Amino acid sequence: MLLAHEQGRRLRIAVVGCGNHAYRSIFPCFDYLPVELVATCDIDLPRAKKYAAHFGAQIACASLQEVIARGDVEAAILSVGPGQHPELACEALTGGLHVWMEKPPAIDVASVDRMIATRDAAGKHVVVGFKKIFMPIVERAAVFLADEKFGRIRTIQARFPMDVPPDGPQVLRDRRFTNWLGNGVHPISLMVHLAGRPDSLIVHRSELGGGFVILHHPNGAVGSLHMAEGHSRSGPMERYEIVCEHGHMVLDNNVRLTVHRPGYPFDYRNGCDFAAGDPDVAALVYQPQHTLSTLENKAIFLQGFFGELDHFVSVCLNDTPPTCGTLELARKVMECYEAGLLSQGQPVRLDDLDCNRK
Repeated sequence: MLLAHEQGRRLRIAVVGCGNHAYRSIFPCFDYLPVELVATCDIDLPRAKKYAAHFGAQIACASLQEVIARGDVEAAILSVGPGQHPELACEALTGGLHVWMEKPPAIDVASVDRMIATRDAAGKHVVVGFKKIFMPIVERAAVFLADEKFGRIRTIQARFPMDVPPDGPQVLRDRRFTNWLGNGVHPISLMVHLAGRPDSLIVHRSELGGGFVILHHPNGAVGSLHMAEGHSRSGPMERYEIVCEHGHMVLDNNVRLTVHRPGYPFDYRNGCDFAAGDPDVAALVYQPQHTLSTLENKAIFLQGFFGELDHFVSVCLNDTPPTCGTLELARKVMECYEAGLLSQGQPVRLDDLDCNRK
Protein backbone atom coordinates (compact mmCIF):
# COMPACT_ATOMS: atom_id res chain seq x y z
CA MET A 1 0.00 0.00 0.00
CA LEU A 2 1.47 3.31 -1.11
CA LEU A 3 0.42 6.05 1.30
CA ALA A 4 -0.21 9.62 0.18
CA HIS A 5 3.19 10.93 1.28
CA GLU A 6 5.28 8.05 -0.10
CA GLN A 7 7.12 8.07 -3.42
CA GLY A 8 6.18 5.92 -6.41
CA ARG A 9 4.24 5.84 -9.68
CA ARG A 10 0.79 7.38 -9.20
CA LEU A 11 -2.31 7.40 -11.37
CA ARG A 12 -3.38 10.94 -12.24
CA ILE A 13 -7.12 11.15 -11.64
CA ALA A 14 -10.06 13.52 -11.74
CA VAL A 15 -13.20 13.03 -9.66
CA VAL A 16 -16.40 13.91 -11.49
CA GLY A 17 -19.24 14.54 -9.07
CA CYS A 18 -18.61 16.33 -5.77
CA GLY A 19 -21.55 15.12 -3.74
CA ASN A 20 -22.14 13.75 -0.26
CA HIS A 21 -21.33 10.16 -1.24
CA ALA A 22 -18.00 11.08 -2.80
CA TYR A 23 -17.11 13.13 0.28
CA ARG A 24 -17.84 10.26 2.69
CA SER A 25 -16.70 7.20 0.79
CA ILE A 26 -14.58 8.00 -2.29
CA PHE A 27 -12.16 10.82 -1.48
CA PRO A 28 -11.06 9.23 1.86
CA CYS A 29 -9.76 6.19 -0.05
CA PHE A 30 -7.17 8.28 -1.86
CA ASP A 31 -5.06 8.49 1.30
CA TYR A 32 -4.30 4.78 0.84
CA LEU A 33 -3.97 4.58 -2.94
CA PRO A 34 -1.17 5.47 -5.40
CA VAL A 35 -3.12 8.31 -7.01
CA GLU A 36 -2.56 11.99 -7.65
CA LEU A 37 -5.74 14.05 -7.45
CA VAL A 38 -5.38 16.42 -10.38
CA ALA A 39 -8.92 17.79 -10.60
CA THR A 40 -12.34 17.87 -9.03
CA CYS A 41 -15.24 18.36 -11.39
CA ASP A 42 -18.87 19.32 -10.83
CA ILE A 43 -21.50 21.35 -12.69
CA ASP A 44 -21.59 23.38 -9.48
CA LEU A 45 -18.15 24.96 -9.89
CA PRO A 46 -18.06 26.64 -6.45
CA ARG A 47 -18.62 23.23 -4.88
CA ALA A 48 -15.90 21.69 -7.03
CA LYS A 49 -13.53 24.44 -5.85
CA LYS A 50 -14.38 23.73 -2.20
CA TYR A 51 -13.67 20.03 -2.71
CA ALA A 52 -10.43 20.83 -4.53
CA ALA A 53 -9.27 22.98 -1.63
CA HIS A 54 -10.34 20.44 0.99
CA PHE A 55 -8.88 17.33 -0.65
CA GLY A 56 -5.84 18.88 -2.29
CA ALA A 57 -6.71 18.79 -6.00
CA GLN A 58 -4.66 20.98 -8.33
CA ILE A 59 -7.68 22.48 -10.09
CA ALA A 60 -11.48 22.53 -10.13
CA CYS A 61 -13.50 22.20 -13.34
CA ALA A 62 -17.15 22.64 -14.29
CA SER A 63 -17.19 19.98 -17.02
CA LEU A 64 -15.50 16.75 -18.03
CA GLN A 65 -14.51 18.46 -21.29
CA GLU A 66 -12.27 20.79 -19.31
CA VAL A 67 -10.65 17.83 -17.58
CA ILE A 68 -9.95 16.02 -20.86
CA ALA A 69 -8.62 19.19 -22.48
CA ARG A 70 -5.89 19.44 -19.84
CA GLY A 71 -4.19 16.39 -21.30
CA ASP A 72 -2.55 15.38 -18.02
CA VAL A 73 -5.34 13.25 -16.47
CA GLU A 74 -5.24 9.48 -16.95
CA ALA A 75 -8.49 8.35 -15.33
CA ALA A 76 -11.91 9.67 -14.40
CA ILE A 77 -13.67 8.68 -11.17
CA LEU A 78 -17.41 9.09 -11.79
CA SER A 79 -19.57 9.59 -8.73
CA VAL A 80 -22.79 10.89 -10.23
CA GLY A 81 -26.02 9.02 -11.05
CA PRO A 82 -26.86 6.01 -13.25
CA GLY A 83 -28.58 8.23 -15.80
CA GLN A 84 -25.38 10.26 -16.26
CA HIS A 85 -22.81 7.47 -16.09
CA PRO A 86 -23.05 6.21 -19.71
CA GLU A 87 -22.70 9.65 -21.32
CA LEU A 88 -19.83 10.71 -19.09
CA ALA A 89 -18.10 7.33 -19.30
CA CYS A 90 -18.23 7.33 -23.10
CA GLU A 91 -16.99 10.93 -23.19
CA ALA A 92 -14.08 10.06 -20.90
CA LEU A 93 -13.19 6.88 -22.80
CA THR A 94 -13.27 8.67 -26.15
CA GLY A 95 -11.10 11.38 -24.60
CA GLY A 96 -8.45 8.78 -23.70
CA LEU A 97 -9.25 8.25 -20.01
CA HIS A 98 -9.76 5.07 -18.04
CA VAL A 99 -13.05 5.08 -16.12
CA TRP A 100 -14.22 4.00 -12.70
CA MET A 101 -17.88 4.59 -11.92
CA GLU A 102 -20.14 4.11 -8.94
CA LYS A 103 -22.98 1.64 -9.02
CA PRO A 104 -25.56 1.53 -10.52
CA PRO A 105 -23.75 1.74 -13.86
CA ALA A 106 -26.80 2.81 -15.89
CA ILE A 107 -30.59 2.82 -16.16
CA ASP A 108 -30.81 -0.10 -18.57
CA VAL A 109 -28.83 -2.83 -20.33
CA ALA A 110 -28.66 -0.93 -23.60
CA SER A 111 -26.66 1.83 -21.92
CA VAL A 112 -24.16 -0.74 -20.61
CA ASP A 113 -23.81 -2.13 -24.14
CA ARG A 114 -22.99 1.36 -25.35
CA MET A 115 -20.23 1.69 -22.76
CA ILE A 116 -18.82 -1.73 -23.66
CA ALA A 117 -18.62 -0.77 -27.33
CA THR A 118 -16.97 2.56 -26.53
CA ARG A 119 -14.50 0.91 -24.13
CA ASP A 120 -13.47 -1.65 -26.73
CA ALA A 121 -12.99 1.02 -29.39
CA ALA A 122 -10.97 3.23 -27.05
CA GLY A 123 -8.82 0.43 -25.65
CA LYS A 124 -9.22 1.72 -22.11
CA HIS A 125 -10.20 0.06 -18.81
CA VAL A 126 -13.50 0.39 -16.94
CA VAL A 127 -14.41 -0.79 -13.44
CA VAL A 128 -17.84 -0.47 -11.85
CA GLY A 129 -17.97 0.07 -8.09
CA PHE A 130 -20.02 -2.94 -7.03
CA LYS A 131 -18.59 -2.65 -3.54
CA LYS A 132 -20.14 -5.86 -2.21
CA ILE A 133 -17.90 -8.07 -4.35
CA PHE A 134 -14.85 -6.22 -3.03
CA MET A 135 -15.69 -6.66 0.65
CA PRO A 136 -12.96 -8.66 2.45
CA ILE A 137 -15.45 -11.28 3.64
CA VAL A 138 -16.71 -11.83 0.08
CA GLU A 139 -13.21 -12.11 -1.31
CA ARG A 140 -12.42 -14.67 1.39
CA ALA A 141 -15.66 -16.57 0.73
CA ALA A 142 -14.75 -16.75 -2.96
CA VAL A 143 -11.48 -18.48 -2.04
CA PHE A 144 -13.38 -21.24 -0.25
CA LEU A 145 -15.92 -21.54 -3.05
CA ALA A 146 -13.08 -22.14 -5.50
CA ASP A 147 -11.97 -25.15 -3.42
CA GLU A 148 -13.31 -28.32 -5.00
CA LYS A 149 -13.84 -29.79 -1.52
CA PHE A 150 -16.94 -27.61 -1.14
CA GLY A 151 -18.36 -28.66 -4.49
CA ARG A 152 -20.81 -26.56 -6.47
CA ILE A 153 -23.16 -23.95 -5.06
CA ARG A 154 -26.62 -25.39 -4.52
CA THR A 155 -28.37 -22.35 -3.06
CA ILE A 156 -27.44 -18.76 -2.33
CA GLN A 157 -29.69 -16.63 -0.17
CA ALA A 158 -29.58 -12.89 0.49
CA ARG A 159 -31.52 -10.46 2.66
CA PHE A 160 -31.62 -6.73 2.01
CA PRO A 161 -34.22 -4.05 2.93
CA MET A 162 -35.64 -3.04 -0.45
CA ASP A 163 -38.52 -3.60 -2.83
CA VAL A 164 -39.32 -4.06 -6.51
CA PRO A 165 -41.87 -1.40 -7.50
CA PRO A 166 -45.35 -2.71 -8.39
CA ASP A 167 -45.36 -0.75 -11.67
CA GLY A 168 -42.09 -2.22 -12.91
CA PRO A 169 -42.78 -2.14 -16.67
CA GLN A 170 -43.70 1.55 -16.45
CA VAL A 171 -40.56 2.26 -14.41
CA LEU A 172 -38.49 0.73 -17.20
CA ARG A 173 -40.28 2.73 -19.89
CA ASP A 174 -39.94 5.97 -17.92
CA ARG A 175 -36.28 5.22 -17.08
CA ARG A 176 -37.19 6.10 -13.50
CA PHE A 177 -34.77 5.66 -10.59
CA THR A 178 -36.12 3.41 -7.82
CA ASN A 179 -34.81 1.55 -4.79
CA TRP A 180 -34.71 -1.63 -6.88
CA LEU A 181 -31.98 0.01 -8.96
CA GLY A 182 -30.26 1.98 -6.20
CA ASN A 183 -30.04 -0.83 -3.66
CA GLY A 184 -31.09 -3.93 -5.57
CA VAL A 185 -27.79 -4.01 -7.43
CA HIS A 186 -25.97 -4.58 -4.13
CA PRO A 187 -27.20 -8.11 -3.36
CA ILE A 188 -27.73 -8.99 -7.01
CA SER A 189 -24.13 -8.12 -7.92
CA LEU A 190 -22.83 -10.29 -5.07
CA MET A 191 -25.04 -13.22 -6.02
CA VAL A 192 -24.15 -13.01 -9.72
CA HIS A 193 -20.47 -12.60 -8.88
CA LEU A 194 -20.43 -15.79 -6.82
CA ALA A 195 -23.06 -17.96 -8.53
CA GLY A 196 -22.98 -16.64 -12.11
CA ARG A 197 -25.61 -15.27 -14.45
CA PRO A 198 -29.04 -16.83 -13.88
CA ASP A 199 -31.14 -18.22 -16.72
CA SER A 200 -34.34 -16.76 -15.35
CA LEU A 201 -35.75 -14.65 -12.56
CA ILE A 202 -39.14 -14.28 -10.91
CA VAL A 203 -40.39 -11.74 -8.38
CA HIS A 204 -42.95 -12.73 -5.78
CA ARG A 205 -44.00 -9.42 -4.29
CA SER A 206 -46.14 -8.89 -1.20
CA GLU A 207 -49.08 -6.54 -1.67
CA LEU A 208 -47.67 -4.64 1.30
CA GLY A 209 -44.24 -4.31 -0.26
CA GLY A 210 -41.22 -6.56 -0.10
CA GLY A 211 -41.17 -10.23 -1.00
CA PHE A 212 -38.75 -12.58 -2.72
CA VAL A 213 -36.74 -12.67 -5.93
CA ILE A 214 -35.93 -16.20 -7.12
CA LEU A 215 -33.02 -16.77 -9.50
CA HIS A 216 -32.58 -20.04 -11.42
CA HIS A 217 -29.07 -20.78 -12.64
CA PRO A 218 -28.06 -22.96 -15.61
CA ASN A 219 -26.12 -25.39 -13.38
CA GLY A 220 -29.22 -26.07 -11.26
CA ALA A 221 -28.41 -23.69 -8.42
CA VAL A 222 -31.19 -21.53 -7.03
CA GLY A 223 -30.82 -18.08 -5.49
CA SER A 224 -33.30 -16.20 -3.34
CA LEU A 225 -33.27 -12.54 -2.41
CA HIS A 226 -35.47 -11.63 0.52
CA MET A 227 -36.62 -8.09 -0.14
CA ALA A 228 -36.97 -7.14 3.50
CA GLU A 229 -38.85 -3.87 2.97
CA GLY A 230 -39.80 -2.45 6.37
CA HIS A 231 -36.76 -3.97 8.09
CA SER A 232 -35.82 -1.84 11.09
CA ARG A 233 -32.57 0.08 10.76
CA SER A 234 -31.87 -0.68 14.43
CA GLY A 235 -30.37 -4.04 13.52
CA PRO A 236 -28.05 -5.56 10.87
CA MET A 237 -29.54 -4.96 7.43
CA GLU A 238 -27.76 -7.56 5.36
CA ARG A 239 -27.06 -11.29 5.37
CA TYR A 240 -25.97 -13.93 2.85
CA GLU A 241 -25.92 -17.72 3.14
CA ILE A 242 -24.27 -19.95 0.56
CA VAL A 243 -24.88 -23.70 0.65
CA CYS A 244 -22.65 -25.92 -1.45
CA GLU A 245 -22.65 -29.66 -2.03
CA HIS A 246 -20.33 -30.26 0.93
CA GLY A 247 -20.43 -27.26 3.24
CA HIS A 248 -21.82 -23.79 3.66
CA MET A 249 -20.92 -20.29 4.76
CA VAL A 250 -22.70 -17.29 6.26
CA LEU A 251 -21.85 -13.62 5.66
CA ASP A 252 -23.30 -11.37 8.34
CA ASN A 253 -23.61 -7.58 8.30
CA ASN A 254 -20.52 -7.13 6.08
CA VAL A 255 -18.16 -7.89 8.96
CA ARG A 256 -18.43 -11.58 9.85
CA LEU A 257 -17.83 -14.67 7.75
CA THR A 258 -18.49 -18.11 9.18
CA VAL A 259 -17.30 -21.07 7.11
CA HIS A 260 -18.71 -24.49 7.91
CA ARG A 261 -16.28 -26.85 6.25
CA PRO A 262 -16.88 -30.35 4.85
CA GLY A 263 -16.12 -33.39 6.99
CA TYR A 264 -17.57 -32.32 10.31
CA PRO A 265 -18.70 -35.49 12.17
CA PHE A 266 -22.37 -35.53 13.05
CA ASP A 267 -24.30 -38.40 14.60
CA TYR A 268 -27.92 -37.60 15.36
CA ARG A 269 -28.51 -40.76 17.44
CA ASN A 270 -25.33 -40.89 19.51
CA GLY A 271 -23.41 -37.65 19.09
CA CYS A 272 -23.01 -35.62 22.30
CA ASP A 273 -20.22 -33.14 21.52
CA PHE A 274 -20.99 -29.93 19.65
CA ALA A 275 -17.25 -29.23 19.34
CA ALA A 276 -16.34 -32.58 17.80
CA GLY A 277 -13.94 -33.23 14.95
CA ASP A 278 -10.38 -32.35 14.09
CA PRO A 279 -9.25 -28.73 13.66
CA ASP A 280 -9.15 -29.09 9.89
CA VAL A 281 -12.93 -29.60 9.71
CA ALA A 282 -14.01 -27.18 12.43
CA ALA A 283 -15.95 -24.04 11.55
CA LEU A 284 -13.89 -20.92 10.81
CA VAL A 285 -14.90 -17.41 11.83
CA TYR A 286 -13.48 -14.22 10.30
CA GLN A 287 -14.27 -10.81 11.75
CA PRO A 288 -12.38 -7.51 12.12
CA GLN A 289 -10.41 -6.48 15.14
CA HIS A 290 -12.34 -3.53 16.56
CA THR A 291 -10.04 -3.02 19.55
CA LEU A 292 -7.10 -1.64 17.60
CA SER A 293 -6.87 1.33 15.27
CA THR A 294 -6.15 -0.80 12.24
CA LEU A 295 -7.22 -0.13 8.66
CA GLU A 296 -9.38 -3.25 8.65
CA ASN A 297 -11.78 -1.50 11.05
CA LYS A 298 -12.47 1.44 8.76
CA ALA A 299 -15.78 1.38 6.88
CA ILE A 300 -14.10 2.20 3.56
CA PHE A 301 -12.20 -1.10 3.88
CA LEU A 302 -14.95 -3.21 5.44
CA GLN A 303 -17.55 -2.14 2.88
CA GLY A 304 -15.36 -2.60 -0.18
CA PHE A 305 -14.78 1.02 -1.22
CA PHE A 306 -11.02 0.74 -0.94
CA GLY A 307 -11.01 -2.66 -2.66
CA GLU A 308 -12.91 -1.51 -5.73
CA LEU A 309 -10.74 1.59 -6.21
CA ASP A 310 -7.53 -0.29 -5.46
CA HIS A 311 -8.40 -2.82 -8.16
CA PHE A 312 -9.10 -0.04 -10.65
CA VAL A 313 -5.89 1.84 -9.90
CA SER A 314 -3.85 -1.37 -10.20
CA VAL A 315 -5.53 -2.20 -13.50
CA CYS A 316 -4.66 1.22 -14.91
CA LEU A 317 -1.08 1.37 -13.65
CA ASN A 318 -0.30 -2.14 -14.90
CA ASP A 319 -2.44 -1.88 -18.05
CA THR A 320 -4.15 -5.21 -17.36
CA PRO A 321 -7.88 -5.91 -17.84
CA PRO A 322 -10.00 -5.88 -14.66
CA THR A 323 -11.10 -9.19 -13.20
CA CYS A 324 -13.81 -7.82 -10.91
CA GLY A 325 -16.43 -5.11 -11.37
CA THR A 326 -16.26 -5.41 -15.15
CA LEU A 327 -18.84 -3.99 -17.56
CA GLU A 328 -19.64 -7.60 -18.45
CA LEU A 329 -20.67 -8.20 -14.83
CA ALA A 330 -22.56 -4.91 -14.91
CA ARG A 331 -24.52 -6.15 -17.90
CA LYS A 332 -25.56 -9.33 -16.10
CA VAL A 333 -26.63 -7.33 -13.06
CA MET A 334 -28.66 -4.95 -15.20
CA GLU A 335 -30.29 -7.90 -16.96
CA CYS A 336 -31.49 -9.07 -13.55
CA TYR A 337 -32.68 -5.55 -12.81
CA GLU A 338 -34.75 -5.37 -15.99
CA ALA A 339 -36.12 -8.89 -15.50
CA GLY A 340 -37.19 -7.97 -11.96
CA LEU A 341 -39.16 -4.98 -13.24
CA LEU A 342 -40.87 -7.06 -15.92
CA SER A 343 -41.59 -10.18 -13.87
CA GLN A 344 -44.89 -9.17 -12.22
CA GLY A 345 -45.07 -12.60 -10.60
CA GLN A 346 -44.08 -14.47 -13.78
CA PRO A 347 -40.69 -15.96 -14.69
CA VAL A 348 -38.58 -13.93 -17.11
CA ARG A 349 -35.77 -15.53 -19.11
CA LEU A 350 -32.79 -13.22 -19.37
CA ASP A 351 -32.06 -14.27 -22.95
CA ASP A 352 -35.57 -13.19 -23.95
CA LEU A 353 -34.75 -9.64 -22.88
CA ASP A 354 -32.22 -9.34 -25.70
CA CYS A 355 -34.75 -10.69 -28.19
CA ASN A 356 -37.34 -8.13 -27.07
CA ARG A 357 -34.83 -5.28 -27.39
CA LYS A 358 -34.15 -6.26 -30.97
